[in-house]
Amino acid sequence: MKKAGKGRILLLAVCVLAGCSPATIRRVEIETPAPPPPSPTPIYVPSKRLDTARLFNGIQIHSEVVTQKGETATVERQTPSSYVLNLEVKVNVPKPSTDLRQLQALNDQLPALLPGLEEMLATPKVSHFYDDFYRVKVESLQQNLVRLDQLLSRHHFYDCETILELEHPKTKRRALLIQAGMDVDTDGSDGDRIPDVDASSSTFQPTTSYHWAKKTSIPNPFLPAFEARLAQAEMDTATAERPQDLRAALLDLRAAVNQLKKRSFLVASVDPYIVLPGFMLSPAGSPFTPKLGDFCVVIYKNAFYPAIFGDVGPNDKLGEASLRLSRELDSRANANFRPVGELKVSYLVFPGSALTPAGPPELDKWSERCAALLNEIGGYKGELHAWADLTKPSPSPSPLPSPSATPGESPAVSPAPSITPAETAMPSAGTSPEPSRPKPSP
Repeated sequence: MKKAGKGRILLLAVCVLAGCSPATIRRVEIETPAPPPPSPTPIYVPSKRLDTARLFNGIQIHSEVVTQKGETATVERQTPSSYVLNLEVKVNVPKPSTDLRQLQALNDQLPALLPGLEEMLATPKVSHFYDDFYRVKVESLQQNLVRLDQLLSRHHFYDCETILELEHPKTKRRALLIQAGMDVDTDGSDGDRIPDVDASSSTFQPTTSYHWAKKTSIPNPFLPAFEARLAQAEMDTATAERPQDLRAALLDLRAAVNQLKKRSFLVASVDPYIVLPGFMLSPAGSPFTPKLGDFCVVIYKNAFYPAIFGDVGPNDKLGEASLRLSRELDSRANANFRPVGELKVSYLVFPGSALTPAGPPELDKWSERCAALLNEIGGYKGELHAWADLTKPSPSPSPLPSPSATPGESPAVSPAPSITPAETAMPSAGTSPEPSRPKPSP
């Protein structure tokens, strides 16, 4: 007899107690259904899950977890390919704008502002700098692929609309037309002109790529801090177990101190200049290769702003200008607030136009030079912005003439103004005959 379950045994016991015949008992045993077999262990089914997210830098993230049936945990723990994260960045490399219609979509006043632009764009030539620029960006993504926080943001990857090589058919004047946005550069210092510079930006550097020999004996305001850092680095190198690891930093500090002692630099808060990526400085033999000090005209909406190429920036970013220039486009601009996020700023860079030797900015001459360069590419319609020199004190207003006394009357005598202790202790601004001394760096 087959092995009976608990239910069947109970039913047979009832039949026996009730005096059923053996045949009946046998029939009950046969006809009573057996209980269902226990459920087997669930079979593992591979799964695939897809999620969509967005990084802080604007990169869209499609993440998926794909599972498949494997060997035992002991085996899979020793198999490198059993637990893998594959990183793949898919990016659309943009094509450059090449005709006036595309540029006009970004600034509808551009054809009227530059009458000669249409003629120069009749046979547009995209600069090799454009292809080189996006090649550098892709290489940057490859190098930083395992550091998601270091990847270029969406904004900075698509920060250049085009780079075109222009040449006027009659004058043969060449120009690079760069269409981009504008970020803010806050670098630079010059003890000869500006004794106090705001260095609160996290990216601030006291030097710019464009510089000249100092004109006075007034020290750079950041020299004491760099000399202190150099002294500390020399002590650390002398006591380190592996001093060769610190030598590179030591050499950089020595070079910086030497520069701050002998050179003066542009100051972002008072000087109008633009920043270009370093790779654009080569090849040196190309007629469209810009050089430090080359003149540039920034066009935004219906205004022209004269400037120079004054600083070299990262190879994978473009569209940056000094704080002085940025605040003309948006007064709120600062190190953390870009004046123009969209690609609506036109930069006309004139290769080979730099004045030699390099020297302190002479803003009136800069404006005259930029006006002449614009005329060599067909002229311009509008007003070229006139920069005021913020490094010089404003002229004092002419004193009003004293009223003439009526015959027979004594001239009125004004009572002497009261002088507070604070006024006797601190002379008013602009009254001291001595030049201001730079404040020590914090």
